[in-house]
Amino acid sequence: MVSASKVEGEYSLLRKNSPLDQPEGVKTHLYCFSVEHGNDNLKSFVCSEQCGPSLLDTILLSQWDNFAWKGHLDYDVTACQLKVIEGGRNFVGQLNSKWNSFSPKEYDKFFESFRCLKPNSMKSYEGLLLCIAQGEKDRPEVAPSASPPKDGLLLIANEYPVEYGHIFLVPTAVNQLSCYWDKRMFGLATKIASEVNNAAFRVFFDSGTSVMSDRMFFQACYFANPLPVESASTVAVHDGKARSDIIVSETVDYPLKALVFTSNNLKALVNVVSEICFSLHDNTAAYSLLISNNGTKVFLFPQVKNLVAGCSLPAWECGGYFVYHTRSEFDNASETEISNRMASASLQDGAFEDLKHLCCAIADDLIK
Repeated sequence: MVSASKVEGEYSLLRKNSPLDQPEGVKTHLYCFSVEHGNDNLKSFVCSEQCGPSLLDTILLSQWDNFAWKGHLDYDVTACQLKVIEGGRNFVGQLNSKWNSFSPKEYDKFFESFRCLKPNSMKSYEGLLLCIAQGEKDRPEVAPSASPPKDGLLLIANEYPVEYGHIFLVPTAVNQLSCYWDKRMFGLATKIASEVNNAAFRVFFDSGTSVMSDRMFFQACYFANPLPVESASTVAVHDGKARSDIIVSETVDYPLKALVFTSNNLKALVNVVSEICFSLHDNTAAYSLLISNNGTKVFLFPQVKNLVAGCSLPAWECGGYFVYHTRSEFDNASETEISNRMASASLQDGAFEDLKHLCCAIADDLIK
């Protein structure tokens, strides 16, 4: 557990009488972002290894490790066998017979216990690791025990992790807005990726499984090495760097067509990607998102709609990371088989060209 003694220097503790720290109800660690003044740019976290991990990274991993130490995980994901699948793309395979790929109904059942985080609730939620919200101070604030605010993101441990530190990022239960996409929550998720300041940390969203009846949610975990898609070649299709700092690129020679949005301007990045997600939803299109590079890069994987399971591939598979349940599947995994699976979920050339034009038009419109 992270104690208050760790919070010093440029960070501060929330005051005891803060409205975010109510005397009753469920309590958890609360991390509040600092307020940015003058611009919307993400902080520059380029730093040598001597700087050490960020405070948010330390709190998140210590909470997740403590959850694992108490025996709440169904298995030790760090003990699962990994291999780089032969071929030039460096796809990664994991052997994990216990991994549970939730269906939308199972996700809904899992989150049922977290729908009642009300002020008068005294129930203990072992899986609730942390809450993150936007603060009002010039520096981050941390409260070791506070009530989740209504506009925050709950960080909930996934008992069936795909990788180390696997969590759900879920809007607080008292903020049950019936909407498909909450731009403010996407902004918080992107800012979390920046504030964690760990190149291994990635955030995911799948349109087919990440929207319940009353809220959307994200997932995140740590990967020791770059995902194959992050090493894929790209070519720019829209360069707005001079005006908005938004660059839109497409992957080259990758079996699943993808668009990449790069920017140090948090507001611009969130606005553009959110508007595109709204448009995809209006057209009942399936897609996945991957937020990487400390929140400065978002991969969009449009996919052929699967009416039964939603997206054909979850976001980590779009990135080139695959979990196999049996030794036979793991041993026989091949780059050809994976590439064919990706290609079968990828948009046709004409539909992808239309999407590129739409993305460029949205990027142009939102910077005027």
